[in-house]
Amino acid sequence: MKKIKKLFFGTYVRGFVVSYFIFLMTGAIMLKLPISIQDGQSLSWIDAIFVSVSGMSTTGLTTVVVKDVLTVFGQTVLAFILQFGGIGLIMLVSIFWLVMRKKISFRERTMIMTDQNQIGRSGIVRFVKSVLIMIVIIEIIGFAIMGTYLAIAYSDVFSISEAYFQAFFLTISMFTNAGFDISPGGNSLMMYNTDYFMQTLAMGLMLLGAIGFWPLAELKNWYGAKRRKETFKFTLFTKILVVMHLGLWLASAIIVYGIEFNGFLADKGFIEGIYYSLFMSLTTRNAGFATMSMTDMSATVQVLFGVLMFIGSSPNSAGGGIRTTTFLLTIMGIIAFARGKDQIVIRRKSIKFDTVYKSLMVVIGAGALIVIALLIMTYSEPFTAHELFFEIASAFGTTGLSLGITSSLSLTGKLVIIAVMFIGRVGILSLLLMFKGDKQVSSLKYPEIDLIVG
Repeated sequence: MKKIKKLFFGTYVRGFVVSYFIFLMTGAIMLKLPISIQDGQSLSWIDAIFVSVSGMSTTGLTTVVVKDVLTVFGQTVLAFILQFGGIGLIMLVSIFWLVMRKKISFRERTMIMTDQNQIGRSGIVRFVKSVLIMIVIIEIIGFAIMGTYLAIAYSDVFSISEAYFQAFFLTISMFTNAGFDISPGGNSLMMYNTDYFMQTLAMGLMLLGAIGFWPLAELKNWYGAKRRKETFKFTLFTKILVVMHLGLWLASAIIVYGIEFNGFLADKGFIEGIYYSLFMSLTTRNAGFATMSMTDMSATVQVLFGVLMFIGSSPNSAGGGIRTTTFLLTIMGIIAFARGKDQIVIRRKSIKFDTVYKSLMVVIGAGALIVIALLIMTYSEPFTAHELFFEIASAFGTTGLSLGITSSLSLTGKLVIIAVMFIGRVGILSLLLMFKGDKQVSSLKYPEIDLIVG
């Protein structure tokens, strides 16, 4: 037993990854229960695992129509999988430690740090408390507003109880950037494609969930300081996250509008075109909701969406991808190398070389993962490389958008997408660090050589 424990929980990172694997298998078992499946419907084990992994990773890709296959109980189970997966399994478990007034040990702090992409353990408990308070406040407000709005504006579609259950499920799915829906017809948010209030509310929840938990924690601290009439300054890290997320969102929305101006948006009004561009540019950064069919967009925009899904959202957020800071440091590293500089400087602060090196490892690892998955799926699936790239990028970025091929994947294709979604959730670095052994310092130093590269 000691050897097995050391194998699976021997390091903090290994324990973190294994914990998520156990969680996804537990979720699959819960979804497979008879009480979770509607009469006359069936859910195979591979599909149950697929949906559980997709929920745990807050991806949104699904091989079945959730509304048609799962009962209210099954949909509730899925909602809790989304909540735990989006906020972070380890961080939510810490609620139990805090409620029971149990002292959070060094090991538990390290697991929280790994789960939330934190740099250090200092202030980790305070961070968890602040984030959880903000999440509860945001989701309660979102649930109340959305439930009331749906009950009034869509009284001919939903009963009061149905309206509030829709709000319960969608609020969690939107904030965790999961992309799952239980809308009539199972067509994501297409029924709200001209409902700008619903779209604005959805974008607000998606933005808050993807912008990063650190800015949310600092927002709470800023409000507290303001009430005490004290001065509070946001950290450089928070400013970078907010600027990067908003900047990529608005820039991509402008590009989409420009490309599709004479295409999909040609017969749309100005406001309608703006909302399509804003919503689809934001949702491709991890949310996975759609107010239109992806196939209606041009191939150019579909490739752009693939790139946005690859980049993903902020670190320590409900989203996935390589993350905005990784993208930023990689680009700045290339620029610094081209200019002959040996430092990357942001606001008169130099970024550590190890951090830049990790960013490059994440980009290279993610690129290799997508290429390997694409090679396997072009052999096993009857779809074009373009369609498969979009599906794989969506899985890695935990986005959930598709060109309509998910339900038609073979067993091999489903297994590949399951693996990519899982890796997209736990992170490339965590996966690589699973194989890290104890650090050994050798007294033997070998002579250096040089190689021609490039």
